[in-house]
Amino acid sequence: MLCSGPSGGPVSVDSVRDAAKAGAEGSRSQVRKSFYTNLPGKCVDEIGMYIGKLTDLKFDSSKKHYHVKVFDKQRSDTTMSCKCTVQEDGKLVIHKVELNQIRQLVEDISCLSKDFDLRLMLRTKRILKNIDPEVENAIKSLVSSAIVDPDAKGGLKWPLGFESIGERFSIVGVWHTSYSAFRNKTLRLKLRCADRFDHRSSTGEISNEVTFKLTGISERLQDGNEEVDTLKGMLESAVQMIWDTVLSYKI
Repeated sequence: MLCSGPSGGPVSVDSVRDAAKAGAEGSRSQVRKSFYTNLPGKCVDEIGMYIGKLTDLKFDSSKKHYHVKVFDKQRSDTTMSCKCTVQEDGKLVIHKVELNQIRQLVEDISCLSKDFDLRLMLRTKRILKNIDPEVENAIKSLVSSAIVDPDAKGGLKWPLGFESIGERFSIVGVWHTSYSAFRNKTLRLKLRCADRFDHRSSTGEISNEVTFKLTGISERLQDGNEEVDTLKGMLESAVQMIWDTVLSYKI
């Protein structure tokens, strides 16, 4: 459990490590664990205003995207995600293509004295470059066939027979996301509403999510700076801020 001391003292990396160890031990039991990220929409809006008053985070941007998930039978171990926006003519344009993110660390922390819990994650994005012409043409064809429909699950639909190309490529999911982002020199806060639909299971959900990206730590890791004490201090500072602000918000 991630918690401050009896005097409300700082949250330390050791307490995070202890909570992670407890979570790892619990994962070996027969009890299945899940982390539900959906929050009430009103709650997310209020958290945005609450954070703005208590921190130096400033508004950065507000955007909407469609994420088209494409499956390639020749790469059955991964899914391609096409990040798109809508042009004036109503058609989608692809901005980038990513493969499944690699999650090096995922730890769910139960904060029993708070109204929210916390997930800590270390992950790596994989942007697909130098795409094979056959794959690129298939992706563009599938995306260009999409029809924007606010009433459709995930915000997109396809004409009958246009959800796949031959037996190799097919649409397996779609997301419609809108978010507002706030940032300072070391953190980026994203308040996101995501409408997701899985074509394989025919299931979907609309969720409201609050996410912090530790940009200062990310930049140091990307630059090859792995000074343990420095990174530890930055992580402690970030977790303390999240503990004192978002996790102290009362529903």
